[in-house]
Amino acid sequence: MKRASVHIVFGAVALCCAAVAAYDWIELQRAEQVNRTVAATVVANKAAPKDAQRGVASTDDAPQVRLARAIALSKDGAYDAAGPLFESLIREQPESEVGRAALFDLGNLYLRQGIGHSPSGAIESLAMVDEAKARYRSLLRIAPDDWDARYNLERALWLAPEARSASGAPDVKEQHDVKVRDPESKDLP
Repeated sequence: MKRASVHIVFGAVALCCAAVAAYDWIELQRAEQVNRTVAATVVANKAAPKDAQRGVASTDDAPQVRLARAIALSKDGAYDAAGPLFESLIREQPESEVGRAALFDLGNLYLRQGIGHSPSGAIESLAMVDEAKARYRSLLRIAPDDWDARYNLERALWLAPEARSASGAPDVKEQHDVKVRDPESKDLP
């Protein structure tokens, strides 16, 4: 009797492992299909740069395919084509994993433009950094534990600090509360 129960338990565990392996195989096939579709799109965009600038994208594609296409366009420098793709993904799936990734990558796109890749100069660069900050804040409202978004928001704040008070005049109490640390302070990380 004991041997039969051990065999039954072993069979059940084997079936569970087989089910997990089958599920992973199906997901792998789906991911490979997405990768093939994205690779074909990138090759087509490099062969026909006018299509890449227009951001040709079918709304019938899976969201992961459109996200990967937008990332590829962004990396190739086709910001005008990548931005609308990211925006459409954010509108369609605001709190899904794809929507959060699109929000983060759109913030990165704006930050890259604001850092100095924008030919229009400093005024547009500040506007792009402000757009990046807005995207990172939106992402942090959805996923407060996203440390990459926190880091990039901090980087954007270093590039374009925000005013503390609306009046522009510093608060007297705030001026008196400022403390300068000793240069040899041991409590700094």
